Amino acid sequence: MAFEPDVIKAICDYMNTDPMQSTLTIVQGLTGDRSVTEVEMLGFDETHCFFKISTPEGQSEINIAWLKPVAERPDVRVQLFALLDKASDAFGS
Repeated sequence: MAFEPDVIKAICDYMNTDPMQSTLTIVQGLTGDRSVTEVEMLGFDETHCFFKISTPEGQSEINIAWLKPVAERPDVRVQLFALLDKASDAFGS
């Protein structure tokens, strides 16, 4: 099931404003790259979320797999928290 563009935009807009530190933690913790200084969530599908990242070397795009596939909008929230928990564990917190 593909997500509607307005759903993807709403979730990305939220993740790119209010919990920006959470988004950064997800990327740094799950990639192991602590040099990431900025993150923008670009979108997601049923199996991955997509980010644009900035490091001292420049910008690139990465994909991070959900821990479980998402099928509905509430699943995305659950999986974002799951990724944040896993990333926080990587930081030892």
